[in-house]
Amino acid sequence: MRYVPIATYEDAVRFLEEGINYERTRRWAYNTRYLNLGRMEGLLGALGNPHRRYRVLHVAGTKGKGSTAGAAAHLLTRAGMRTGLITSPHLVTHRERIRIDGRMIDKRDFVLGVRRMQPYVAARRVHEAAADRAPTYFEMLTALGFEHFARRQVDWAVVEVGLGGRLDSTNVVAPDCCVITTIGFDHMDKLGETAEAIAGEKGGIIKPGVPVVLGRQQYPGALETLRRIADERGCPRREVGRELIATSREPLRAPKEQPDAPIGWRFTLKTPAAEYADLTTPLLGAHQLDNLAAAVGAVELAAERAGFDLTADAVRAAVAEFSVPARVEVLQRGPAFILDVAHTVESVQALLGTLEAHFPGRAVRVVFGCSADKDVAGLLGALRGRCTAFTATQAQDMPRALPAEEVAAIACELGFEQVVPGGVRVTANVVEAVDAALSEAQPDEVVVLTGSFFTAGQVRDNWKRIRDSECGMPD
Repeated sequence: MRYVPIATYEDAVRFLEEGINYERTRRWAYNTRYLNLGRMEGLLGALGNPHRRYRVLHVAGTKGKGSTAGAAAHLLTRAGMRTGLITSPHLVTHRERIRIDGRMIDKRDFVLGVRRMQPYVAARRVHEAAADRAPTYFEMLTALGFEHFARRQVDWAVVEVGLGGRLDSTNVVAPDCCVITTIGFDHMDKLGETAEAIAGEKGGIIKPGVPVVLGRQQYPGALETLRRIADERGCPRREVGRELIATSREPLRAPKEQPDAPIGWRFTLKTPAAEYADLTTPLLGAHQLDNLAAAVGAVELAAERAGFDLTADAVRAAVAEFSVPARVEVLQRGPAFILDVAHTVESVQALLGTLEAHFPGRAVRVVFGCSADKDVAGLLGALRGRCTAFTATQAQDMPRALPAEEVAAIACELGFEQVVPGGVRVTANVVEAVDAALSEAQPDEVVVLTGSFFTAGQVRDNWKRIRDSECGMPD
């Protein structure tokens, strides 16, 4: 068949976005028609099965999987392993999803990778009876990452699941270790309405005989389900809070009287292999200590299986260096501005606990926008009474975004007007909403944007452009 070969980065992105994108639409069902591992295997087969040329650490979960995956990849790099990392979704650029030793795939490799899959994908789009049978947006991006890692000869790839686990496109890998982070209630229309059902789908990545790390679970049914799956499949397992424990936790605070004080944690991590004392991390929130524990535990298992050394110095350096964007990320101080992608009730509760731990006694202004398929009432219920001002907003050009007016209406139904001193405001443009909140905030206050990857990404992109411009850096 005839097609015009992809020539530019913009062409490559456009080609990917012509595939069905389940991240931007709700019009699909959680079944093997829409999530088809055979379709993914066909695409990877056309590329020479690149995912079989290196070792893999596979990460699923509801909360903390991005942080855990990123920390594990950084640990592997610090241990001397050339390490790829696949995450999703991205905040600003598609290239964020595919990294080697912390560096994004460059535009040239991105274009060449998409060009190599173009003949196969173009043929499928022409010959398949329905568009949802051709490779999807997520499948193509994942395959692009797998092939990039093979061409760059990585030793390890840390692969974050996109959605669920059992039917996710990443579940074609043969991992050396699996991690299931904390289970919470998200994508319930797809994964089920109970913790047990959701855990069953996430646990679908657990392979027979492959070691597994289980993150801290707040729902007993989720933990029981994951333990059962691991035991039935003969998998050695370690659990955060049992074999992997962060102790001597000392939060580093920036109270109202010292708004510019250092923040983060000092702690000790105990594992079956070692005790790592006097660790420090810039990550905020007690939940991040659990994510770091899961990452270290997984890399210890990987080291045992693959026969490489993981030294205490490597762990200490990796923990001290690692940060992750838009996970309680502090973009400025005085007033403090925090970017966070919390979009489940559990993650909003963790965010609020983080603010209490690291910014005690400080007034909090919240700018909130989320997708329409989230538990909006639950998210807002967690925030009710915990902020001094509230602005409803939304991501621009995002079909899944809940309109700001609807966010505000739900907030009013929950009584925000009675308990939030600043009342409820509506600013549909998320960048303008943040600018207004920051301009009105006092130096000792905290402004938080939360609720969605999409709002966080749009604000972070704008923030970076402004800072680069002020520093005289090109776009």
